[in-house]
Amino acid sequence: MSIITTEELQKIVELAKTVPEEFRQKCFELLLGHTLNTRQSATQTTPSATTNALPSSATPTQKPFIMPIDVKAFLSQYGLDESILWKFFLFDGNEIRSIYQLQVTKKARAQIQHALMMALENAITTGQFQVVIENLRSRCDEQKCYDATNFTKNIKDNASLFKSIANDQPLLLSPDGKSELAELLEQLKG
Repeated sequence: MSIITTEELQKIVELAKTVPEEFRQKCFELLLGHTLNTRQSATQTTPSATTNALPSSATPTQKPFIMPIDVKAFLSQYGLDESILWKFFLFDGNEIRSIYQLQVTKKARAQIQHALMMALENAITTGQFQVVIENLRSRCDEQKCYDATNFTKNIKDNASLFKSIANDQPLLLSPDGKSELAELLEQLKG
């Protein structure tokens, strides 16, 4: 016995074709998942129905990703489309992973660009454009752009990008920092 009819599947495919190409796969998955979950819950509430479907506890339901309002405001303020984020980050439910590659060779500049992109990554998950200094230090070390001697000096030299600089506090982007981030996104998107 089929859980979903051919007609229902065709409707889902047609509906998914109406969204932009980069969102089609996710749209199809969400619509199909919703239809299957609706069907499954309907058959489970009918006492006489027999089905080979997995119990609802075996099929994880994933909440759709909701962009924080501060990130939407940032994108709107600088005339950036939300789809630009898909070029630099991979989203899965509430998880986010960076997939961007910086194209700068100077360590000092790379450190600042990582700070900006990490602040955006944090804003996408928490709504706050900030980066923990130790996390920045670790990312720079991983990306081979960590300059132990000049790391703190480099941050202080770019103090206008941050609201305050204190060793025990995260770096919170200032309006100048957000403007620099917007320019970096434009530059990286090519």
